[in-house]
Amino acid sequence: MEMFLAHFLRATVSAAANVVLLSSLLQPKYSRKGTNLVLLTIFTLNLSTAVFCYTSGNLTLLTKIDVILFTLLCFAARPFFRDSFMQWLFSYITAINVSIIVIILSFIFSRFLPYPQYANTVLRLFLFAAFILLFRKVLRPLYRQVAEHWTVFFYVAGSAFLAFSWLMFNTDDIVHTLTVQAVPLLWLILVTLAGYGSVFHGLRSVGAEYRLKQDKTLLELSGETMKQRLAFMDEAVGQMRVVQHDQRHLNATLLELMQNGDVENASALLHKQIAALPQKPVRYCENIAVNAAVSYYAALAEGRRISCDLRLDIPEKLPFSDLALSMTLSNLMENAIHACEKLDSQEEHCLCVRAIYTGQLILEVENPYFGEVLLDENGYPAVWEEGHGWGGESVRAFVRENGGEILYQVENGVFNVRLLI
Repeated sequence: MEMFLAHFLRATVSAAANVVLLSSLLQPKYSRKGTNLVLLTIFTLNLSTAVFCYTSGNLTLLTKIDVILFTLLCFAARPFFRDSFMQWLFSYITAINVSIIVIILSFIFSRFLPYPQYANTVLRLFLFAAFILLFRKVLRPLYRQVAEHWTVFFYVAGSAFLAFSWLMFNTDDIVHTLTVQAVPLLWLILVTLAGYGSVFHGLRSVGAEYRLKQDKTLLELSGETMKQRLAFMDEAVGQMRVVQHDQRHLNATLLELMQNGDVENASALLHKQIAALPQKPVRYCENIAVNAAVSYYAALAEGRRISCDLRLDIPEKLPFSDLALSMTLSNLMENAIHACEKLDSQEEHCLCVRAIYTGQLILEVENPYFGEVLLDENGYPAVWEEGHGWGGESVRAFVRENGGEILYQVENGVFNVRLLI
C-alpha cells in the first residue's frame, strides 16, 4: 500500500506537470474554459493509465503506454489549439522530451537519497517546475520563434524523441534499464539539452540582429511620418497666413460696423469667426508616441470621411518600446483605413480602436471590409500579392518579441485584430 501511494503521488505530479508544460508551449484556440477542459481530459487519461499499471505492478508497460498515449493525444487534441500542425507537433514532441528527461533524472538521482520512492517524486516536482518556469519566464518569446520556424529546428526535437522512444520500447524491464544504462542516458540527455540550448542561443543572436533591422525600419517609418507631419505643418502655416490676411479684412469690417452702430451684425460676424477657429487638439492617451500616431491617423481618417471611435488608456511609461507600439498601432490603423476606403459610399465607414494597459496591454482594432478576407493555417491574414503584408509581419514581430499573443477574427463583414502584450 505504501509503495502504491508513492507511485500514485509520482503519477499525479507527472500528469499535472505535463498539462502545465503543454499550456506553456501551445496557443489555445478557444476560450479558457474549453482549453481547461481539454487539458483536464489529458490529465485524467495520463493519471488513469498510470494507476492501472501501478496496480498491476508493471512499470515497463506504463512506459510504453505513455508513449503510445502521447502519440494518440497529439492528433486528438490538435484541433483545440491555434498552432499549425507542424508547430503543434514540434511543441508536443518538445513537451514529451522534457517529460522523459525529468523522469530519467529523477529516477537516477533519487537512488542516492533517503526514501528513494518519495525522493523521486520530490525531484520530479522540482525539475518540472524548473523547466516550466524556464519556458514561461525566459524562453517563451524565443520558443515562439523556434515553433514558427520548425523546419529548421525540428530535427533536434525529432531526433531526441526517436532516441528516447527507442529506449522505452526496446526494454523488457524499464527499472533495470534506467539503473544499468544510467551513464549513457545521462549523456543522451546532455546531448539533447545541448541541442536545444544551441537552438535558443542561435535564436537569441539572430533575434538581436533582427531587432537592429527592426529598429532601422522603425526609424525609417518614423522619418517618413515626420516628413508627412512637416508637410501638414507647412500646410498649416500657409493656412495661418490666409487667416491673418482675412483677419485684417475682418477687423476693418468690424470697425466699420461698430462705427455705424450695427452691433447685431458685428456680433454675428464675431460668432462666425470664433466657430471657424481651430479647435484644441484631442489627446487620446498619456503616452506621447502612441498619441502622436493615433492623432495622425485619426486626422487622416477624418479627411477621408471615415469616422473614428478611439478609446485608449495607455500610460506615459511602458515596460516595452512605446515607439514600437506606436508603429504597430500605425500599421493597424493604416490597414483599417485602406479597408474602409474600399467600401461603398452608402456603407458605414467606421474605425474602432480600444486599448488599455493594466500591467498587460490589451489592444483591439476593428473595421468593416469589402470582399473576402482569408486566414492562413496560422490564423493570420493570407497575403497573395507580392510586396504586401509587411505591415502585418511587423505587428506580429512586435508581439513575438514581447512574448504576447495576437488573434485575428473575420465575421459578418467586420475585421478584428486583438493583441495581448
